[in-house]
Amino acid sequence: MDSFKFLCSPSSSTHDVRRRTIGLNYFFKFVYAIDMNHFLSKLLLFIILFFCTFEVGAQQKRPDRPLLVVGIVVDGLQQMHLNSMMDGFDTNGFKAFVNHGTKCPNIVYNTVSAGNAPDWASLMTGSVPFYHGISSGNFFDKKTRSIVSVLNDERQAGIGTWEKYSAQRLLASTVLDELSIANAHLSKNYTVAINADDAIMLGGHTARAVAWIDDVNLKWVTTAYYADGLSRSADEMNTGYFQLLASRDWEPISTVASYLYPSTTEGAKRKGFKYSPTDKKQASASTIIKNTPAANALVTELAIKIIQDERLGKDQYPDMLMLQYTVVTPKERMGALQIAEKEDMYKRLDREIQHLMQQIEKTAGLDNTLIFLTGNQTTLHYPADLTEHNIPSGYFVADRSMALLNTYLMAIYGQEQWVLGYYGKNIYLNKQKMEQRGFDFSKVRQQVADFMLEFEGIQAAYTTSQVLHSSGDFRSETSKLRNSYHNNQIGDVIITLLPGWMEVDEKNRHVDLSNDIQSYVPLFLYGWKIPSKTIHSTYRIVDVAPTLSRILDIPFPNANLGQPIEEIFE
Repeated sequence: MDSFKFLCSPSSSTHDVRRRTIGLNYFFKFVYAIDMNHFLSKLLLFIILFFCTFEVGAQQKRPDRPLLVVGIVVDGLQQMHLNSMMDGFDTNGFKAFVNHGTKCPNIVYNTVSAGNAPDWASLMTGSVPFYHGISSGNFFDKKTRSIVSVLNDERQAGIGTWEKYSAQRLLASTVLDELSIANAHLSKNYTVAINADDAIMLGGHTARAVAWIDDVNLKWVTTAYYADGLSRSADEMNTGYFQLLASRDWEPISTVASYLYPSTTEGAKRKGFKYSPTDKKQASASTIIKNTPAANALVTELAIKIIQDERLGKDQYPDMLMLQYTVVTPKERMGALQIAEKEDMYKRLDREIQHLMQQIEKTAGLDNTLIFLTGNQTTLHYPADLTEHNIPSGYFVADRSMALLNTYLMAIYGQEQWVLGYYGKNIYLNKQKMEQRGFDFSKVRQQVADFMLEFEGIQAAYTTSQVLHSSGDFRSETSKLRNSYHNNQIGDVIITLLPGWMEVDEKNRHVDLSNDIQSYVPLFLYGWKIPSKTIHSTYRIVDVAPTLSRILDIPFPNANLGQPIEEIFE
């Protein structure tokens, strides 16, 4: 009887199906050998054949929609890097997406680069900052006259952290939100990320739990904004496994001499490198862990633990798991794949993705799972790259320019603090004081815009009204600017930089990651019913959310501007 149960029991294993088929052949021979009524023998065989064929066939049929969606976003991912390193990747990592999935190499961000928060918000909402409200990771608060995080929410409590964060400024629903609503919150949705910005924008408003890395205390932390707070999986990792992974030194995964570019950040040739993820950053309490492979390993381990603990993809309600990885290295100052550390980050991430997909196959099953992978806006060439090849470039430091601008305005309008603040190419003026003094604010704004054109590295300067009331081709600069700002955060004058220039703050940290006129990223889809094909047409990042919504058979996010990528369904 146990043998009969095995023959007809459900299983997703191809190996088990093959064993059943062989077993059935032997079973049929055995039944025919029994001396019984010919009719009863035939009837018995028919019943066995019917039920076993039904069970085996049911296991090979893929569901009408995926039972689990795993989204992988990679900070710093570039198609040209993948192309260069493809021969060195494992067949079950990045190559699985390339060889067996759908590839869309021409996904365009038609917004200004201002950090991961607006990029992921656009990815998940199918919209742009003009509607979803996230213009950058930080913004200048006119009330407090200070730069604050777009995540700040004093009504919330941090869990494991003093940071009080939420998605309150994300004004639109995400595809994850729509999945939760459509299934009466029975879908189990989680986010695991390296940074808080990434975790909350990917988690939207309705994730059960999100988690990000505390790079000071070395543990998973979160916000009480989400229903489950810190997931039990993250809490259990914090008891020791987190520190174990974080404490491992980072050295080359293979002989550096075999790398495409054996030079290291320090310039040494073929001597390798060694980093401790727990080393402190210069003059900071935080560590370098977020820019080492340890961060990616931690994301993978927590993701696998959540899949197992929460039994994702195991019932009729589709679940969603969003993951953020990185290939950005410590002290990175070049966008090209020209240092061993960068190459090693890709090699190790390839292994993490392979490990993740192997575990998904063992649990939810790849036939039941849709996995998509994409990246954020990142520059192809940093100024250091371009200068090395005699191509015009430079760094724009706003503090010096704002001091000169304020001196210029004082010479015209008197001794006042006319420039209240600046952040991310947005200049904020003291409108209230100007109107009190009877000055024409529209005229002052235009004077400021004209004055900014005198600075080295400035391409153009626009007033708020010029940006918000612009229209025309979506590829135009003013249209791109309009897409990139919400009325709650936009400055009074907005500047743009020349090609090859990049903005840095007073501590020489990059304020944005790309100043390219158009930023392209690859999109890969794999698993479930995804065909093996390459889509060469150009699509927008806002087309990803409606594509996922179509696959999941749920409503589009409520500020969606995109259209499903129809070629996937052909």
